Amino acid sequence: MPADSDIASPAFLIADAAMRFRTTRNWRDHIDSIMAQVGEGLDVSRVYLYQVHDLEDGGLGQTCQADWAAPGLNSLTSDQRNIKERIIDDDPVWQDWCRRRRRGEMVEAHTRDLSGYLRADFEYQKVKSFLSFPIWVNGAWWGHVGFDDCVKERAWTVAEKSVLRTLGYLIGDAVELSSSSLVMSEATRLAMLNTAPDGIIVVDEAGAVLDFNPAAERIFGLARNAVIGRRVMETLVPRDRRRGFARLLRRLQTGRAKRALGRRTEIELANANGVPVPIELALTEIKHTGRRLFVAYIRDLTLQRKTEAEVARQREELHQSEKMTAFGSLLAGVAHELNNPLSVVVGRAIMLEEDAKDPDLREKLRKLRDAAERCAKVSKTFLAMARQSPAVHAPTSLNNVILSALDLVSYALRSGGVRVRLDLDETLPEVTADADQLVQVFVNLFVNAEHAMRETFEDRVLTVTSGSLDGAVFADVRDTGQGIKAEVLPRIFEPFFTTKSVGVGTGMGLAVSFGMVAAHGGSIEALPQPAGEGACFRVTLPRNSNSAVIQKLAGEAPRIEPKRVLVVDDEPEVVSLLRDILERAGHQVEHAEHGLEALARVSKSSYDAIFCDLRMPGLDGRSLRAKLLADYPGYKNRMIFVTGDLLGSAQTGDIDGCPVIEKPFHSRAILSGLSRVAG
Repeated sequence: MPADSDIASPAFLIADAAMRFRTTRNWRDHIDSIMAQVGEGLDVSRVYLYQVHDLEDGGLGQTCQADWAAPGLNSLTSDQRNIKERIIDDDPVWQDWCRRRRRGEMVEAHTRDLSGYLRADFEYQKVKSFLSFPIWVNGAWWGHVGFDDCVKERAWTVAEKSVLRTLGYLIGDAVELSSSSLVMSEATRLAMLNTAPDGIIVVDEAGAVLDFNPAAERIFGLARNAVIGRRVMETLVPRDRRRGFARLLRRLQTGRAKRALGRRTEIELANANGVPVPIELALTEIKHTGRRLFVAYIRDLTLQRKTEAEVARQREELHQSEKMTAFGSLLAGVAHELNNPLSVVVGRAIMLEEDAKDPDLREKLRKLRDAAERCAKVSKTFLAMARQSPAVHAPTSLNNVILSALDLVSYALRSGGVRVRLDLDETLPEVTADADQLVQVFVNLFVNAEHAMRETFEDRVLTVTSGSLDGAVFADVRDTGQGIKAEVLPRIFEPFFTTKSVGVGTGMGLAVSFGMVAAHGGSIEALPQPAGEGACFRVTLPRNSNSAVIQKLAGEAPRIEPKRVLVVDDEPEVVSLLRDILERAGHQVEHAEHGLEALARVSKSSYDAIFCDLRMPGLDGRSLRAKLLADYPGYKNRMIFVTGDLLGSAQTGDIDGCPVIEKPFHSRAILSGLSRVAG
């Protein structure tokens, strides 16, 4: 038998309690004797065991399941005050105790330091000092075990705290073992919880966090110890969503939110830095040791949202690409229809200018020709953009390009009250570029600047600056409009994107300009400007370009012996123009309206050259060439395509081995082409 001093030692008390719990499957069998032995051994006034649980009308309560009291003190279990005692939600001290117990912390206090209901209750039980430790069962806060001193205010020793802590662990294990084989072992439960790929959060009816697995820690960037015992709304729910969450919690407490259970919902919570985290949430309800608990299964949707955004971006790019393809097809048709009459206007203007004797008349005809050729250049520029062909490069002065573009928009600027301020570097080196395309780029920038300043009632100034920088030349176009909004800036170079009202802009100007400058190996960007101080676009071009130079069929046409020529085209005015150009040079011309008629003529007559349109009803130009090569191989190098539509064709100067002359054309190009195939 152990000595009396041994019976009172902390080690003996713990060892004896452990032995008693191991002899039974029901923790209640020895709890009263264990508590009596511990109370007498430590010379405390009371030892008690409370279990927490949900109340029928909602909220959290506690019930004293067992206690031992020194002589002269009332038993807690016999007092109805300690049966289903409500834990008051708005008592900050009591709620603090609950949070600490959920975190596994020990709680101690003197009654004189309390107030309100708690002080009155402790005084009623004659408590001077108390010490309590939480009990956990299957990973959930089950209740607490504690000591009271009803004689004096006690400073609890390390040994006493150690006994109480160990007693709490022993009671928790005993309750688990007392349950049944249906209760999952703690090791298995923790393994499943800790290895789950989704976040799992267990909360009670009050919204306090009871469990928080590693996946939830990763999702929210919060350590488990920082969350356990605290309310969800205090740690995870953004402030702007707390009212809705509180409403859901009240419905869960009263059982009126059954439809929300088991359903997956996408919402946003907040991580440790207050950054919203998109999640998929599913709530389930479980009943455990007489309590209602709620388990939240959380899947982080951040990566999914990023993937969806990337897919949407790629879909938008594809959509824009499809729009550009459709735009290009539309341009092909427009160019074909527009370039035929433009060819007639340009060709006839040239011929009239050549025939005119009066200098004044010749000057007027020259202006007419310049205007027509300018229209032709615009048509070719848009078509070149649609088919994404390389530019025709030649040594070009960027300053001259700027001045030419200003000439084109000078009337619009003057009528809009815009003053032009030039600061051009006279020593600017030349660039290798297509001057016509660069003129179009600056025309677009100048027109946009004039539109931007229409709502400005103060000084409207367009400032154009050119200079050299890091082996490149640049030009800045600055206006005094309202500037570009930050949310619009990333999209200004997208096709069909415009901030202008309907009928004012199409959203193609900057997109076209971007493509043209990129084709020259350069860049165009909007430079940052202070809010409300206008916009500034910078065009940068390399001093030297490695792009291939495409030679045009132009220049002085060499004189050759008269030739026999067949013109195949379904446009009478174009045929008439070609006939006049060729016959004025002394050549004999015959005409076929389409490919089948051309084959019939070739079968009866021989021609030195064939000028053929690409797009014709029936047998088109390429099909005609294929037939000629099959039946009349001698025409392999005698054919010239004349077309206003080269969409999708490689810009090598040839199509299927034949020279190509684009409409609108110059008479010199026609004669040079004839010299090339029949010279």
